[in-house]
Amino acid sequence: MTPGANDLCVFAVKRGNTKKRFDVDYCLHGKLIKLNSTYTIVKFGELIEDIYRYPTFYNIKYVSNGIGVIKGENIARSGEWVKINDLGFIDKETNNRFLRTVLQKNDLVMTVRGEVGKTGLVTEQLAGCNISGNVIKIRLKKYWNDVEIAPNYVWEYLNSALGKALIKKQISGGVQETITVADISDIDIILPDTLLQEELARDIGQKRVYINKKLNHANGLLLGHTNMVLDRLGLCFDREGQVLCHSIRLCDITARLDVDYYTPKFESFRKQIERSFYPSTEIGAICNRIVTGFAAGKQDQADDLPDDQRVAQLRPFSITPEGELSFETKKYVPKDRLKSEDYCQKGEVIFNNTNSPDLVGKTTVFDQDVLCATSNHMTRITVKDGVNPYYVAAFFNVLLSIGYWKLLCTNFNNQAGINIETLKKVRIPLPDKSIQDEIAAEIMRRRSQANELRKEAAKEWAEAKAQFEKELLGE
Repeated sequence: MTPGANDLCVFAVKRGNTKKRFDVDYCLHGKLIKLNSTYTIVKFGELIEDIYRYPTFYNIKYVSNGIGVIKGENIARSGEWVKINDLGFIDKETNNRFLRTVLQKNDLVMTVRGEVGKTGLVTEQLAGCNISGNVIKIRLKKYWNDVEIAPNYVWEYLNSALGKALIKKQISGGVQETITVADISDIDIILPDTLLQEELARDIGQKRVYINKKLNHANGLLLGHTNMVLDRLGLCFDREGQVLCHSIRLCDITARLDVDYYTPKFESFRKQIERSFYPSTEIGAICNRIVTGFAAGKQDQADDLPDDQRVAQLRPFSITPEGELSFETKKYVPKDRLKSEDYCQKGEVIFNNTNSPDLVGKTTVFDQDVLCATSNHMTRITVKDGVNPYYVAAFFNVLLSIGYWKLLCTNFNNQAGINIETLKKVRIPLPDKSIQDEIAAEIMRRRSQANELRKEAAKEWAEAKAQFEKELLGE
């Protein structure tokens, strides 16, 4: 990637200041991080009673139910627990072979492969679980030199910007980054007295709870799109309905023969669309143009080119699961390889046609004043006059949320996809333009409110973390 204006591109380190490692990142972070604290600074290893990772644990066989196994994806970047309902499981016999990695309350777990350095604090709910091969167990001592160690303080410290920088300094590896037991033990920990540890952890913990409530409110506004759209169109969908045995008349079988397609809840949903108060039509009938983007091979990568020679290419990560256009991660293609028709046009519906099965169908509307192209994983749809593109995107995202796109997918190479012909045949309720506009306006209002809440939460969390570090490092 092209260095930013504030990136340090050239630096020198005195020979006497190099320790253990000579790689650039290690020396760079050692130069940038200065722990000028009035509190005691100790090596993490001095606080650890036991640290262990079973090197082949990820090769074990998982079962459908049993003892929970925490994986890297169960730890968010912030250190909080996510996808706890999606833990893997091992049987009791397997667990007994790996008793040293069984977790207790207040143990720390850190990812050592993949997205390295994410750190979680084991709660009472997760005590007794085991860990996968990309996670390491860290059990803290009760005391260090008569100073009681507060596990929640150490957890907050490791998840602070300072802690993450110190962890990043220790990461090694090329194609696949990792961090070793020795590198973890060498992390510098600022250790104030026990009362201050608990006070700092309590203050930032309370702020975390407050901010999570704000973020949950924002997420609720976005996830509530589905019910709002369904209610406005007079439709309903039984998410819980599960029928193990059902039949269908031969005359009702059209185009597809797969069982899931004719599941009663989806059959009912399709019939509701046809019998709706509003007319229904195929997607192909409301579009002037449906095209996919183009694949970008190595010769088409342009991340290192100057801005005037490259164009952002929208890929699956460019659409959030809530249907928002995101430029948080960008990939580029050379501008000289593009034709005029390759550029996105304002008002186009952008449909993610290839992804994991649960994410195929993410949809947004391109409404930015920037030059963009799309990859072959995206389908660009230009709707006809009298059709609101935001309404179409909203209905597509309803279909995503109820699992309908997943139902229509064709699977290949560990991915799933929906081709243009399948997309054209999907039917959509089409109320008057005024009603489409009302639905679109309500979605934009909710999205605006959610984004404002997220901005507030990000700002407040940054301030809370800065205050945490200020207390430890001073001005």
